[in-house]
This record gives sequence, C-alpha cells and structure tokens, in this order.
Amino acid sequence: MPPSSQQVALLDDRPFFERALVYGVRNGIVTQQKLADILNDAPKGMVQIAEFFGTQYLRPNIEEARARIVNLVSLFLEEGSGGDLASAARSLRDQTFLSHSRGGSEMLKRLWAMPEDGSYGVLARQSQKQFLEDWSLRTLAEYRQALAQRQTHQLAIAAGLWFAENLGMAAADVSTVAVESVIRTAMLVYLSATTPAAVPNAAGLIAIFDAIRKKGVPAKGRKRLQEIFKVVPEPYRAVARRELQRVETEDLPKVLDASQPMNQLIRDLEPLYFLRDFGPEDASLFDAAVSEDWQRITGGKTDDNSPVDDFSLSGSRHRTQTCIVQSRSTRSGPQAARRRFQEAAGARLHPGRRALRDAG
Repeated sequence: MPPSSQQVALLDDRPFFERALVYGVRNGIVTQQKLADILNDAPKGMVQIAEFFGTQYLRPNIEEARARIVNLVSLFLEEGSGGDLASAARSLRDQTFLSHSRGGSEMLKRLWAMPEDGSYGVLARQSQKQFLEDWSLRTLAEYRQALAQRQTHQLAIAAGLWFAENLGMAAADVSTVAVESVIRTAMLVYLSATTPAAVPNAAGLIAIFDAIRKKGVPAKGRKRLQEIFKVVPEPYRAVARRELQRVETEDLPKVLDASQPMNQLIRDLEPLYFLRDFGPEDASLFDAAVSEDWQRITGGKTDDNSPVDDFSLSGSRHRTQTCIVQSRSTRSGPQAARRRFQEAAGARLHPGRRALRDAG
C-alpha cells in the first residue's frame, strides 16, 4: 500500500542529516563501517558541545547537545548539497561526522561576524557563544533568511564607506552611524554641485538647503551625479539609487517649499544626514538657522561673519547595546552520551521504526 500524505509529511519532517544517512545506508553509499564510525564519533562531539554550553555531566545537557550536533550537521549537509540526498550521502561517506559538525559551526560563526543591521562602528554586540547557543538549534530556512539580510547590510556598509571616502572622509573617521545616512548625504552633495565635494557640517547642510531653495537643483549637479554613477562599483549602484530617490522624493520637496521655515526643515531633515564634527564657528550658523527668534529677525538668512561668542553647541550621540551572557551548570557523562546517541540512531535505522524523529 502506498504511503499516505500524512506519512510522507512525517518523513519530510526528519532532520536532513538523518534523511541523508538513511538514504545512504539503503542505497549502499554509506557502508556499515562508515555507519559505525559515525556512531563512534557522534558522542565525542556531543560531549564537546555539552561542555561548551554548560557541562557534560547533566543528562539534559547531553540531550540538548545531541539535538545541536544533528542540527549542525544538517545545516552543513543541506546547504552544501542543495538538498540532494545522494550528494549529502556521498559527503557523509567521504568526510567524517565531526567535520560536518564543524562545518555547520563555521557557517554560523561566519553569519555571526556579519553586520546585524546597517549601522557601522557599533562596538557592542552579542557574544559568539551566545549566538551559537541560539542558532545551533535554528532551521536552514532561518539561516538563509538571516544570511540574505546580513549580506544586504554588509553591501550597504561597503557602499557607505566608498561614498565617505569619495567625499574625502576616511573609513577610520566614520563611526557609529547608519550607513544609509552617509549615502544620502553624498547624493545631496552631488546634486547641489557643492565644491569641493565633501561631507558637510551642520552649517554646510543649511547652506546646501538654502542654495537649493533659492535656485533649485543646478544642472551641473545632475551632470555630476551621472559622472559619479559611472565610477560607482556596480554592486553599490542599487543602494545609491535608492538613497537618491529618497532625497528627490522625500527631502527636496520640503527644501523647495518656501512656506516651511528653515528651523523646521532642519529639525526634520538633519537627523537623516551624516555630518562631520564642527566647532563653535559652525555652531553659530546652526543655532541661527534653528532659532525661531533669529528666524523672525533675519527672515532665515545666515551670515558667515556673525559673532560666535553668544552661541555654543555641545552634544553627543551614542548607541549602546547590552549583551547578557548566560551560564549553565549540569551533570551526566560521556558514557551516557554514547549510549543515548547509539540507541537513538539504532532505533531510527531499524526497518519499520520511525526514522530518527526525536533528534530534531
């Protein structure tokens, strides 16, 4: 009698390592000697994992370690084989069980090393151990989703640093910033045809807004953008065009709207841009632009020669994250690890028994 759809769904629910192992044994790819090697190596890896995350002497830790090692091997096998059971079985035949476990662990370590978001220069982050404790039990689908997201963040950061250097700011001088703001600033500077093209300070941002409000976007700014996009590395162009669209559709209409006071414009737009540090001489212009009293007196105009003694600006921006490291203490042993793995694997490989279900 053919298996029911419910039975098929149950088989598909097994960890990929177990499906590949069963396939390999049934099709003569994985020999009995290789199977014996796997059953011998797996408890060693379980003990190492249990000790890393807690201790090898508590049975719950050993049980959890078995789930972790099966999942690590499954991650490595399925990602490497593209889900092909025959290819995965040959990998089990040609490499050791522990090398597959290490492969899964290395996948997760590389994922951990990638940026979690589009911020650059953030020092605090989740510890590698804490990350592995969580992700060694995650699915391949979750891994692939996180990988795609982090690759996007990595690309955006690389693009942001490229534009910062193009504007004369070394990567070492860029810290704790959302890289989209760096790219957004570059697009505005190019559009405004500011010379020399450089990261502005707050007063410089006001001057750009004021010039665009009075005369619009200059034709030479459009021309400069075209020239820039010819030299921007291909992988960065999509990110740059996205930020350019935001400048043109979200920011420029506000800048060109003369009915909107400059002080309100600065409050709305300044947080979206990356600005270089500035001193007291710049603070006078910035304070003048955002002061409602000064707006009423001067009509929003600024004077580069205005005195600075009456103005001061101080502040700090910072971002913190808290990492909580959890520790656990436990008790059971290496012999128990070997017995639990071999009993589980033996039951799952025996015809007519449910295949390695509990390991997931």
